[in-house]
Amino acid sequence: MKLSEEQLKSYDETGFVILKKLVPDSDCDELIDHMMAIKNGEKVVEGIKLPDDGEDLKRIHNPHSHDPLCMKWLIHEKLREPLESICGGKVDGIQTMYFWCGSEQRRHQDQYYLPDCFSAWIALEEVSDKNGNLGVQPGSHKGKLVTRDMLDTDDAFDEMYNDAVDELFEANKFDEITVSMEKGDVLLFHGVLIHRGRPIENEGSSRHAMANHYIPYDSKKWTFDWWKRHSFDGEVRDNVKTS
Repeated sequence: MKLSEEQLKSYDETGFVILKKLVPDSDCDELIDHMMAIKNGEKVVEGIKLPDDGEDLKRIHNPHSHDPLCMKWLIHEKLREPLESICGGKVDGIQTMYFWCGSEQRRHQDQYYLPDCFSAWIALEEVSDKNGNLGVQPGSHKGKLVTRDMLDTDDAFDEMYNDAVDELFEANKFDEITVSMEKGDVLLFHGVLIHRGRPIENEGSSRHAMANHYIPYDSKKWTFDWWKRHSFDGEVRDNVKTS
């Protein structure tokens, strides 16, 4: 499904667009069942290590690197045309994150962590105030990106970073809006868009979601040489070196 002119305009102006019911319910159910079986120890996937201290697992990074089903979701056929529409060409998948529950993560910008990226955030079940929906600041993608050289820290997850994004959020003077989603909805958003995981009203509730990150196929800004780049054609590349 290519994006309409109206959808592309919305993405350009606000930094995001929601695609309603893009992914079939059956696909969502299959992934939830699979990831719950992994979490509960009913399935073992080599390379995916569960906590051995009894801590509840809330999310996992890059399961696609080890798990064929998660890889299938990184290059899910329903995502290809929408992503190529906003990018203006071919894309590479570079990261996945699976969430069993809401993150309540403070405001951040994805390109701080993942240069040149944009995201497809897939709701595998209903996402609401009860289980931790998202807060986004429309228009913030056209502003400044907080970078490491602006901070007196080498820790990408330092509170100093989140404080800097909060300051930028206030300086932008744009209102935050709440994004709630239905099962199968996909939120596409720009990597400079300021966003967060909002508070969870019903403690202990699930919020199954898959967050995929992509970069332009010909991007030279991607700096992680040890991460594979996966195209929707099945091509797997090491990083593209700048000449």
